[in-house]
Amino acid sequence: RLECLTTYAITHDDRLPRKAMHIFDQSRHVSGANESRYPSRVTQVIPPFSLWWIGMVHDYSIWRNDPPFVMSLMPGVRAVIDFYLSHLNEDGLIEAPNGWNFMDWVPAWDWGLPPDADKGVSGLINWQFVYALSIAQALEESNEAFHGRHNLRFDLLALSGDAWEAFWDEKRGLLADDLAHTSFSEHTQCMALLSGQVDRIAPERRERLVHGLLNDPGLHRTTISFTHYLFETYRLLGRMDKIFERMLLWFDMEGLGFKTTLEMPEPSRSDCHGWGAHPIYHYFASILGIRPASTGFHTVSIEPQLGPLTHARGK
Repeated sequence: RLECLTTYAITHDDRLPRKAMHIFDQSRHVSGANESRYPSRVTQVIPPFSLWWIGMVHDYSIWRNDPPFVMSLMPGVRAVIDFYLSHLNEDGLIEAPNGWNFMDWVPAWDWGLPPDADKGVSGLINWQFVYALSIAQALEESNEAFHGRHNLRFDLLALSGDAWEAFWDEKRGLLADDLAHTSFSEHTQCMALLSGQVDRIAPERRERLVHGLLNDPGLHRTTISFTHYLFETYRLLGRMDKIFERMLLWFDMEGLGFKTTLEMPEPSRSDCHGWGAHPIYHYFASILGIRPASTGFHTVSIEPQLGPLTHARGK
Protein backbone atom coordinates (compact mmCIF):
# COMPACT_ATOMS: atom_id res chain seq x y z
CA ARG A 1 0.00 0.00 0.00
CA LEU A 2 2.75 2.44 0.90
CA GLU A 3 4.64 1.79 -2.33
CA CYS A 4 1.42 2.37 -4.31
CA LEU A 5 0.70 5.68 -2.56
CA THR A 6 4.23 6.84 -3.29
CA THR A 7 3.78 5.82 -6.93
CA TYR A 8 0.53 7.80 -7.27
CA ALA A 9 2.20 10.91 -5.89
CA ILE A 10 5.17 10.92 -8.28
CA THR A 11 4.04 9.36 -11.57
CA HIS A 12 1.02 8.78 -13.79
CA ASP A 13 2.13 5.20 -14.43
CA ASP A 14 -0.01 2.95 -12.22
CA ARG A 15 0.47 -0.40 -13.98
CA LEU A 16 2.37 -1.94 -11.07
CA PRO A 17 -0.19 -0.91 -8.43
CA ARG A 18 -3.02 -2.33 -10.55
CA LYS A 19 -1.08 -5.55 -11.11
CA ALA A 20 -0.39 -5.84 -7.38
CA MET A 21 -4.04 -5.35 -6.43
CA HIS A 22 -5.16 -7.89 -9.04
CA ILE A 23 -2.60 -10.54 -8.09
CA PHE A 24 -3.33 -10.28 -4.36
CA ASP A 25 -7.03 -10.58 -5.19
CA GLN A 26 -6.26 -13.76 -7.14
CA SER A 27 -4.43 -15.19 -4.12
CA ARG A 28 -7.60 -15.23 -2.01
CA HIS A 29 -8.29 -18.35 0.05
CA VAL A 30 -11.73 -19.86 0.56
CA SER A 31 -11.71 -18.17 3.99
CA GLY A 32 -11.65 -14.76 2.29
CA ALA A 33 -8.11 -13.82 3.31
CA ASN A 34 -5.44 -12.92 0.75
CA GLU A 35 -1.96 -14.33 0.80
CA SER A 36 0.67 -11.83 1.85
CA ARG A 37 3.05 -12.69 -1.02
CA TYR A 38 1.93 -14.22 -4.28
CA PRO A 39 2.77 -16.14 -6.35
CA SER A 40 5.12 -17.91 -3.96
CA ARG A 41 6.38 -21.45 -3.38
CA VAL A 42 5.59 -21.08 0.32
CA THR A 43 2.10 -20.05 1.37
CA GLN A 44 2.02 -17.17 3.82
CA VAL A 45 -1.11 -15.46 5.20
CA ILE A 46 -0.80 -12.25 7.23
CA PRO A 47 -4.43 -11.30 7.98
CA PRO A 48 -3.67 -7.61 8.75
CA PHE A 49 -2.18 -7.32 5.25
CA SER A 50 -5.58 -8.27 3.82
CA LEU A 51 -6.95 -5.16 5.54
CA TRP A 52 -4.15 -3.06 4.06
CA TRP A 53 -5.20 -4.50 0.67
CA ILE A 54 -8.63 -2.94 1.23
CA GLY A 55 -6.71 0.27 1.82
CA MET A 56 -4.99 -0.20 -1.55
CA VAL A 57 -8.35 -0.48 -3.31
CA HIS A 58 -9.65 2.59 -1.50
CA ASP A 59 -6.54 4.62 -2.34
CA TYR A 60 -6.73 3.70 -6.01
CA SER A 61 -10.41 4.67 -6.13
CA ILE A 62 -9.63 8.23 -5.05
CA TRP A 63 -6.21 8.77 -6.67
CA ARG A 64 -7.25 7.38 -10.08
CA ASN A 65 -10.44 7.58 -12.12
CA ASP A 66 -11.03 3.93 -12.99
CA PRO A 67 -14.45 2.79 -11.66
CA PRO A 68 -14.57 -0.53 -13.62
CA PHE A 69 -11.30 -1.74 -12.10
CA VAL A 70 -12.37 -0.73 -8.60
CA MET A 71 -15.72 -2.47 -9.12
CA SER A 72 -13.95 -5.68 -10.12
CA LEU A 73 -12.21 -5.73 -6.73
CA MET A 74 -15.24 -5.02 -4.57
CA PRO A 75 -16.22 -8.70 -4.10
CA GLY A 76 -12.72 -9.25 -2.71
CA VAL A 77 -13.13 -6.31 -0.34
CA ARG A 78 -16.33 -7.89 0.94
CA ALA A 79 -14.62 -11.28 1.28
CA VAL A 80 -11.94 -9.82 3.56
CA ILE A 81 -14.55 -8.05 5.68
CA ASP A 82 -16.57 -11.26 5.99
CA PHE A 83 -13.40 -13.19 6.92
CA TYR A 84 -12.83 -10.87 9.86
CA LEU A 85 -16.50 -10.81 10.88
CA SER A 86 -16.36 -14.61 11.07
CA HIS A 87 -13.93 -14.16 13.99
CA LEU A 88 -16.31 -12.09 16.13
CA ASN A 89 -16.72 -13.49 19.63
CA GLU A 90 -19.73 -13.23 21.95
CA ASP A 91 -18.47 -9.87 23.22
CA GLY A 92 -18.55 -8.39 19.73
CA LEU A 93 -14.76 -8.31 19.41
CA ILE A 94 -12.44 -9.86 16.82
CA GLU A 95 -10.46 -12.83 18.08
CA ALA A 96 -7.07 -13.39 16.49
CA PRO A 97 -7.60 -14.73 12.94
CA ASN A 98 -5.61 -17.73 11.78
CA GLY A 99 -2.26 -16.71 10.32
CA TRP A 100 0.67 -14.48 11.22
CA ASN A 101 -0.96 -11.35 12.66
CA PHE A 102 2.11 -9.19 12.08
CA MET A 103 1.71 -5.45 12.66
CA ASP A 104 5.11 -3.81 13.09
CA TRP A 105 8.69 -4.63 14.06
CA VAL A 106 8.33 -3.16 17.56
CA PRO A 107 11.31 -4.38 19.61
CA ALA A 108 9.09 -5.53 22.49
CA TRP A 109 6.76 -7.52 20.22
CA ASP A 110 7.85 -11.04 19.30
CA TRP A 111 7.77 -11.48 15.53
CA GLY A 112 5.94 -8.18 15.12
CA LEU A 113 2.90 -9.44 17.05
CA PRO A 114 1.21 -7.03 19.48
CA PRO A 115 -0.11 -8.51 22.75
CA ASP A 116 -2.72 -11.26 22.26
CA ALA A 117 -2.47 -11.05 18.47
CA ASP A 118 -1.52 -14.72 18.14
CA LYS A 119 -4.25 -16.16 20.33
CA GLY A 120 -6.73 -13.92 22.06
CA VAL A 121 -8.24 -10.47 21.59
CA SER A 122 -5.89 -7.71 20.47
CA GLY A 123 -6.80 -4.05 20.77
CA LEU A 124 -4.71 -3.20 17.74
CA ILE A 125 -6.30 -5.91 15.57
CA ASN A 126 -9.76 -4.67 16.57
CA TRP A 127 -9.00 -1.02 15.87
CA GLN A 128 -7.28 -1.83 12.59
CA PHE A 129 -10.47 -3.63 11.57
CA VAL A 130 -12.56 -0.62 12.62
CA TYR A 131 -10.31 1.53 10.43
CA ALA A 132 -10.64 -0.91 7.51
CA LEU A 133 -14.42 -1.00 7.93
CA SER A 134 -14.53 2.80 7.73
CA ILE A 135 -12.72 2.89 4.39
CA ALA A 136 -14.69 -0.11 3.08
CA GLN A 137 -17.85 1.81 3.88
CA ALA A 138 -16.51 4.81 1.96
CA LEU A 139 -15.74 2.51 -0.97
CA GLU A 140 -19.24 1.07 -1.04
CA GLU A 141 -20.86 4.48 -0.79
CA SER A 142 -18.90 5.59 -3.83
CA ASN A 143 -19.83 2.44 -5.78
CA GLU A 144 -23.59 2.45 -6.28
CA ALA A 145 -23.75 -1.21 -7.30
CA PHE A 146 -22.58 -2.19 -3.82
CA HIS A 147 -24.17 0.57 -1.77
CA GLY A 148 -26.71 -0.89 0.64
CA ARG A 149 -25.83 -4.53 -0.05
CA HIS A 150 -25.02 -5.00 3.62
CA ASN A 151 -25.14 -2.51 6.46
CA LEU A 152 -21.44 -1.88 7.03
CA ARG A 153 -22.44 1.25 8.92
CA PHE A 154 -24.12 -0.91 11.55
CA ASP A 155 -21.10 -3.24 11.83
CA LEU A 156 -18.81 -0.22 12.14
CA LEU A 157 -20.80 1.44 14.89
CA ALA A 158 -21.30 -1.78 16.85
CA LEU A 159 -17.67 -2.92 16.64
CA SER A 160 -16.20 0.49 17.44
CA GLY A 161 -18.48 0.84 20.47
CA ASP A 162 -17.54 -2.60 21.79
CA ALA A 163 -13.85 -1.98 21.12
CA TRP A 164 -14.00 1.32 22.98
CA GLU A 165 -15.61 -0.27 26.02
CA ALA A 166 -13.06 -3.09 26.06
CA PHE A 167 -9.85 -1.15 25.51
CA TRP A 168 -10.34 2.40 26.82
CA ASP A 169 -8.27 2.95 29.96
CA GLU A 170 -9.63 5.89 31.94
CA LYS A 171 -6.54 6.19 34.12
CA ARG A 172 -4.09 6.43 31.21
CA GLY A 173 -6.47 8.23 28.88
CA LEU A 174 -5.48 5.81 26.13
CA LEU A 175 -6.71 2.73 24.31
CA ALA A 176 -4.94 -0.44 25.45
CA ASP A 177 -3.42 -3.09 23.23
CA ASP A 178 -4.91 -5.89 25.35
CA LEU A 179 -7.96 -6.62 27.47
CA ALA A 180 -5.84 -6.57 30.64
CA HIS A 181 -4.67 -3.01 29.85
CA THR A 182 -1.01 -3.85 30.38
CA SER A 183 0.27 -2.53 27.03
CA PHE A 184 -0.25 0.71 25.13
CA SER A 185 1.05 1.74 21.71
CA GLU A 186 1.02 4.60 19.24
CA HIS A 187 -0.39 2.10 16.76
CA THR A 188 -3.73 1.56 18.48
CA GLN A 189 -4.32 5.27 19.11
CA CYS A 190 -3.60 6.02 15.43
CA MET A 191 -6.01 3.40 14.14
CA ALA A 192 -8.79 4.70 16.38
CA LEU A 193 -8.25 8.34 15.39
CA LEU A 194 -7.89 7.62 11.67
CA SER A 195 -11.06 5.52 11.68
CA GLY A 196 -13.07 8.64 12.50
CA GLN A 197 -15.08 6.72 15.10
CA VAL A 198 -13.76 8.38 18.26
CA ASP A 199 -15.73 11.54 17.46
CA ARG A 200 -18.88 9.41 17.12
CA ILE A 201 -18.67 7.19 20.18
CA ALA A 202 -16.60 9.15 22.71
CA PRO A 203 -16.04 12.76 21.58
CA GLU A 204 -15.51 13.86 25.18
CA ARG A 205 -12.47 11.54 25.42
CA ARG A 206 -10.80 12.51 22.16
CA GLU A 207 -8.70 15.32 23.63
CA ARG A 208 -7.29 13.01 26.30
CA LEU A 209 -6.48 10.33 23.74
CA VAL A 210 -4.69 12.86 21.51
CA HIS A 211 -2.76 14.23 24.49
CA GLY A 212 -1.69 10.71 25.43
CA LEU A 213 -0.57 9.91 21.90
CA LEU A 214 1.53 13.05 21.72
CA ASN A 215 2.99 13.01 25.23
CA ASP A 216 2.89 9.60 26.95
CA PRO A 217 6.50 8.30 27.11
CA GLY A 218 5.36 4.75 27.85
CA LEU A 219 3.82 4.04 24.45
CA HIS A 220 5.33 1.44 22.13
CA ARG A 221 6.51 3.51 19.18
CA THR A 222 5.84 2.80 15.54
CA THR A 223 8.77 1.74 13.36
CA ILE A 224 9.28 2.28 9.65
CA SER A 225 6.14 0.95 7.97
CA PHE A 226 3.55 1.80 10.62
CA THR A 227 5.01 5.29 10.96
CA HIS A 228 3.01 6.06 7.81
CA TYR A 229 -0.14 5.87 9.92
CA LEU A 230 1.49 7.93 12.66
CA PHE A 231 2.29 10.60 10.05
CA GLU A 232 -1.30 10.44 8.78
CA THR A 233 -2.48 11.02 12.35
CA TYR A 234 -0.07 13.90 12.93
CA ARG A 235 -1.38 15.49 9.73
CA LEU A 236 -4.97 15.03 10.94
CA LEU A 237 -4.03 16.75 14.20
CA GLY A 238 -2.09 19.55 12.51
CA ARG A 239 1.14 18.53 14.27
CA MET A 240 3.65 18.50 11.44
CA ASP A 241 6.39 19.36 13.93
CA LYS A 242 6.02 15.81 15.22
CA ILE A 243 6.53 14.39 11.73
CA PHE A 244 9.88 16.11 11.44
CA GLU A 245 10.95 14.79 14.84
CA ARG A 246 10.29 11.22 13.67
CA MET A 247 11.96 11.78 10.29
CA LEU A 248 15.33 11.53 12.03
CA LEU A 249 15.17 7.78 11.39
CA TRP A 250 15.35 8.51 7.65
CA PHE A 251 17.79 11.41 7.93
CA ASP A 252 20.22 9.10 9.74
CA MET A 253 20.20 6.43 7.00
CA GLU A 254 22.86 8.07 4.84
CA GLY A 255 25.27 8.16 7.76
CA LEU A 256 24.72 4.43 8.24
CA GLY A 257 25.75 3.78 4.64
CA PHE A 258 22.28 3.14 3.24
CA LYS A 259 21.45 3.94 -0.38
CA THR A 260 17.95 2.47 -0.06
CA THR A 261 15.38 2.40 2.74
CA LEU A 262 15.58 -0.40 5.29
CA GLU A 263 12.76 -2.61 6.56
CA MET A 264 13.19 -2.11 10.30
CA PRO A 265 15.46 -0.23 12.72
CA GLU A 266 18.90 -1.68 13.24
CA PRO A 267 19.87 -4.44 13.56
CA SER A 268 18.28 -4.96 10.14
CA ARG A 269 19.52 -6.96 7.20
CA SER A 270 16.61 -6.26 4.89
CA ASP A 271 18.32 -3.18 3.53
CA CYS A 272 16.15 -2.42 0.51
CA HIS A 273 12.49 -2.36 1.47
CA GLY A 274 9.84 -0.40 -0.42
CA TRP A 275 7.63 0.46 2.52
CA GLY A 276 10.33 2.76 3.86
CA ALA A 277 9.76 5.15 0.95
CA HIS A 278 6.50 6.60 2.27
CA PRO A 279 8.07 9.94 3.34
CA ILE A 280 8.12 10.74 -0.42
CA TYR A 281 4.33 10.41 -0.39
CA HIS A 282 4.06 12.56 2.72
CA TYR A 283 6.22 15.27 1.17
CA PHE A 284 3.58 15.79 -1.50
CA ALA A 285 0.42 14.73 0.33
CA SER A 286 1.08 15.98 3.88
CA ILE A 287 3.69 18.77 3.76
CA LEU A 288 2.56 20.27 0.44
CA GLY A 289 -0.87 18.90 1.31
CA ILE A 290 -1.96 17.92 -2.21
CA ARG A 291 -4.58 15.15 -2.09
CA PRO A 292 -7.69 14.05 -3.97
CA ALA A 293 -10.81 15.53 -2.38
CA SER A 294 -13.27 13.13 -3.98
CA THR A 295 -13.50 9.78 -5.74
CA GLY A 296 -11.56 9.60 -9.01
CA PHE A 297 -9.54 12.72 -8.12
CA HIS A 298 -12.37 14.81 -9.62
CA THR A 299 -11.53 17.53 -7.11
CA VAL A 300 -8.31 18.39 -5.34
CA SER A 301 -7.50 19.61 -1.85
CA ILE A 302 -4.35 21.68 -1.30
CA GLU A 303 -3.65 22.28 2.39
CA PRO A 304 0.07 22.83 3.04
CA GLN A 305 1.40 22.16 6.53
CA LEU A 306 5.07 23.12 6.52
CA GLY A 307 5.86 22.54 10.18
CA PRO A 308 9.35 23.97 10.85
CA LEU A 309 10.08 24.53 7.15
CA THR A 310 10.24 28.10 5.83
CA HIS A 311 9.31 27.02 2.29
CA ALA A 312 8.49 23.93 0.24
CA ARG A 313 7.77 23.25 -3.40
CA GLY A 314 7.00 20.26 -5.56
CA LYS A 315 5.69 19.27 -8.98
